[in-house]
Amino acid sequence: CATRAHMMHRESQPLMGAAPRHGVFKSLAARKAAMILPALAAAALIAMVFLTGGRVERTALVAKTNSEMHVVKDHILYQDWRGTSLEAVDEFTFSHSWTGSVPVGEVEEEVVKPAELVISADRPIEKTYVEVSKQLTDDYNVQLDGQWNLPDAESLLETFEGLCATHSRAKGTPKENCHLNKLQTWRVVPEQQVDDISIKHNGDIVKVTADALKHATPRKATLGDSEGNVKSYRLEFAVLRVISDWGRKQSVINQVLRRRFGAQLDVDCGYTALTESTTLEDHGRFMEFKPPELLFMVEAWTLMPAHMHTVAGLKYVTRRQQGLNHPYYGSTTAVSWPENRDESYQEYMDYSFNQDGYTSRHLFVHEKSHFFWARHWDTQLKEDWEAVGDWAKNAQYSEDWMTPQTVEFSSDYGASNNPDEDIAECLSAYVLHPMRLQARAPKKHAFLRDQVAHGVQYVEEPSVLFAVENSDGYYRYPAAVKRLEIKVAGRPEDDKQVDVTMLVDVGQGWHSASHAEVQLSGPSGGRKTIKLETKEGAEPDAANLVAMTYHGVLSKHFEKGFWSASQIVVKDTLGNERWVKVDEYSWRLYLNNQAGTAWPPRYREKSMKLEAKWKEHKETGVKYPVLTAEMGVERTGAPLDLEGEPAWMRLAAKKSAKGGGMTQDEWQGYGASWTEY
Repeated sequence: CATRAHMMHRESQPLMGAAPRHGVFKSLAARKAAMILPALAAAALIAMVFLTGGRVERTALVAKTNSEMHVVKDHILYQDWRGTSLEAVDEFTFSHSWTGSVPVGEVEEEVVKPAELVISADRPIEKTYVEVSKQLTDDYNVQLDGQWNLPDAESLLETFEGLCATHSRAKGTPKENCHLNKLQTWRVVPEQQVDDISIKHNGDIVKVTADALKHATPRKATLGDSEGNVKSYRLEFAVLRVISDWGRKQSVINQVLRRRFGAQLDVDCGYTALTESTTLEDHGRFMEFKPPELLFMVEAWTLMPAHMHTVAGLKYVTRRQQGLNHPYYGSTTAVSWPENRDESYQEYMDYSFNQDGYTSRHLFVHEKSHFFWARHWDTQLKEDWEAVGDWAKNAQYSEDWMTPQTVEFSSDYGASNNPDEDIAECLSAYVLHPMRLQARAPKKHAFLRDQVAHGVQYVEEPSVLFAVENSDGYYRYPAAVKRLEIKVAGRPEDDKQVDVTMLVDVGQGWHSASHAEVQLSGPSGGRKTIKLETKEGAEPDAANLVAMTYHGVLSKHFEKGFWSASQIVVKDTLGNERWVKVDEYSWRLYLNNQAGTAWPPRYREKSMKLEAKWKEHKETGVKYPVLTAEMGVERTGAPLDLEGEPAWMRLAAKKSAKGGGMTQDEWQGYGASWTEY
């Protein structure tokens, strides 16, 4: 997703007066061709000056246009409503400065007060308690015991019916679909429990937290000015844990996926056929989801509005082998393929599940949104969403998107990419953390409510609350970026001194930023994150600007060329963030490295050795495993970081079908490679 920064290869296009890459931003370049060079000219030009090593004036650039030579001084890269970008270069230095305008209206978060939820009527129940209890026992092997009332018993029955009853996509009996082979006694208890439910006495007794039954059956209600029905899924998620043995019974989860979402875990067409037009891999690169991961999936998709439970094209949900990166996208979390075939798929990597349940649920909603964007939502809806986010693109380079907005997003990832990723991030927040989205991006929250969710709203009602007694809470966003200066100094054969100064405007009453982060991407790979910080006790100048700086040395082995950035993240001491999307005009950092390389170290074939030995703790006598790992690597580019962390290894456990450790054939069958690991 990194911004692709340069048009170095479009050699057939005239340099002088060429249109800027983001055509939606009207440039003065075409009207001042004699003085102004667009990004294309600068990129090609700087490369030419450095490569030839020719001696030129410090602020002069030499450009070739239509077989003529021009000398340009006071080089203006662009000048429009965003601001002005200047550049200068000589044999040993590169400098870039940008002066921009302050976004209007993005000053502070909305103060969101939870709307009052009022139950207006209970739903009439036609059955008696005896009838409900008998049906639970006959169909689902559930025996009620203790303080059950008719509404709660009816809620439990409806929950079982929704998960286990015979369905066109789950044709077994209820007991067959959910493996309900044993009679269990279900009781309601007042105390809080982990997951709202527990099993005791060898599975004979199930205890349900009373709070999980609240709103388990839809009831008429009002939420602020809206009228409708309110429903909670706490009871359903608790029941799902019991019938699936906390996700361990994959067949139970699979039939729930089939009946409710039209998706499945088993790739009956074969992995090679499924991935033929994408990554072309066999089953050895994939594995079964782990039990908690399956629960996260079902919970996330269940919480989405009912009309979004199924979507065209999404049939298979796959999980890559533990420890393996994606062959195209490296250490990403998940990838969706909504358009490569009629019955397509998603794939999730173990990075999806390395943090917490919220992050995993967020990803499942996010990835499903891509199928709606590609195959369901019409052009008008997508254009309306682009307008809400002020997204615009250059028709000639359709992969490039820009927006002047810097705060009205649910995450930095949505802010740094495009409308598709933006709506996927916002929809995840709308479903899982609606008040946060409403505070940061109220217009997007309203759009999703009315145009996407069809009026479905979400109420955050946590079981545990605490009060923060701040009479003067601070809601202001961090200061906006006003000016940026980048200087790189050093001979082609030396390390480079890099100095970055960013001026932020605190004159609008914004909270002064504590630091800013910029993730740089190399011309063909490689990453480097730099952090700009303010000096302790720094005060605004006469123009209400505060300086944030980075001073560092970048190795001469960093790849030669422009190191681009798609976003500047400005943070304050309260954790508030401003996400400034930048392009190759506003951020330009050139490394003229003669020894620059993008080649990583190469694994030495068949050098991997893993050895596990048991040791005994001297004092306690407890035995513990000690793992020794050894591998050989060959330098192909920069020297290895022998003093830091020259190598790290991800280990994945896999049981052998024959018991004990995996055989060589099994290891290779599960995706190991002599050359990649």
